[in-house]
Amino acid sequence: MELLLVLLLFLALPVLPARGGSPAPAQAPAPTPRRAAVRLELARVDANLTGHDLIRRAVQRSLGRPGVVAGARPGTGAGAGAGGGAVRAAADKGEAPVVAGGGEYLVKLGIGTPQHVFSAAIDTATNLVWMQCQPCVSCYRQLDPFFNPRLSSSFAVVPCTSDTCGELDEHRCRSEDDDACQYTYKYSGNGETKGTLAIEKLAIGSDVFHGVVFGCSDSSAGGPPAQASGLAGLGRGPLSLVTQLSVRRFMYCLPPPTSATPGKLVLGPGVDAVRNVSDKVTVTMSSSMRYPSYYYLNLDGLAVGDQTPRRAAARVRSAAAAATTTPPDTPGGGGSANAYGMIVDVASTISFLEASLYEELAEDLEQEIRLPRATASRRLGLDLCFILPEGVGMDRVYVPTVSLSFDGRWLELERDRLFVEDGRTMCLMVGKTNGVSILGNFQQQNMHVLYNLRRGKITFAKANCESMS
Repeated sequence: MELLLVLLLFLALPVLPARGGSPAPAQAPAPTPRRAAVRLELARVDANLTGHDLIRRAVQRSLGRPGVVAGARPGTGAGAGAGGGAVRAAADKGEAPVVAGGGEYLVKLGIGTPQHVFSAAIDTATNLVWMQCQPCVSCYRQLDPFFNPRLSSSFAVVPCTSDTCGELDEHRCRSEDDDACQYTYKYSGNGETKGTLAIEKLAIGSDVFHGVVFGCSDSSAGGPPAQASGLAGLGRGPLSLVTQLSVRRFMYCLPPPTSATPGKLVLGPGVDAVRNVSDKVTVTMSSSMRYPSYYYLNLDGLAVGDQTPRRAAARVRSAAAAATTTPPDTPGGGGSANAYGMIVDVASTISFLEASLYEELAEDLEQEIRLPRATASRRLGLDLCFILPEGVGMDRVYVPTVSLSFDGRWLELERDRLFVEDGRTMCLMVGKTNGVSILGNFQQQNMHVLYNLRRGKITFAKANCESMS
């Protein structure tokens, strides 16, 4: 009996792992799945400026964002004509509705061994992660030191015969004896960046990821502002940062543009800040052969007025009746794309509406606001402006809410997300484009903007981003 009791006690003891022995075989470093969110600060490009100078520069950079690519493969985001004025290629050639330059919010990253710290502009409308590298034959001016890949022990080039190199529109081998992947990535006008596609170790906050593909540019023109050494593409394509890191959810929160408080970017499964917010709208992203790499939403209605959107149904301009040249949609994913889609673009300050929708919005606002129409603001580069009464600020005049319908889900934009005050006038922070509409960051201010990539949804939840921890 005693022997049986001892035996039962022995079997009940926890089994401890064996100590000693041979170590586990070494494995190649690889990005590990995120178990906690990575939280980063977003600094504005012109944080040293205030008021009108900051807005003016941001608007000027935004005016070059809309564009159409001739001969680009869908989803690459390479090449564009400013203002949507480039000649459209055949439908099967695809197009890039926004150019891959600009950028208004900067994130600090580290690259290489030893680590080189640099600032990159985040961009949800492009995929490639790239930065300027030594030796830089012809580069735009940047404030950070150039990255020298020769000093990094973790730097490796991508072969030009690889599938990874093939993801880029324009690529070639360096020479017959050197098969490094060389790329050309085009921008609006004559701007472009050229370099070598490579693999490196990338530090994001306190986390380090190995094997991240990026562009090491040695020639650039027309790129982001000097405060940025390059771009961190957050698009839906295979070479974007979120795709490479297998990020399933990410979120940002942007304070008003003149605020001294930095914004926040959160990557990973810990993104849950919108769970307890009542004033939120969740929209399903659409899938289209023409825009597979963009965060594309069906814009099917526009309402102006202080009525609730449903009561304003008689005033909604529906896009359903518009003629469309959109090619057939890709199977799976979200809903099908319509003619008046809208791309969510954090790198553009102002929003853009397709020309006919813009004219209807301007007409409705003019009827509702009932202030004298001012001439276009040359200083800000904005078209729709109104003259304020003597001694009266914008905050004391009536401005109707503008509501955008995405597949029947209404996103309301109030005065502070629509207009900016410029002396005796107030001007609409929306421009006109001949291409697809764009939702800029001015309209996204003071919102949690959550991208759920697994479910194909975007949530807009109004919040005070200056108080976000």
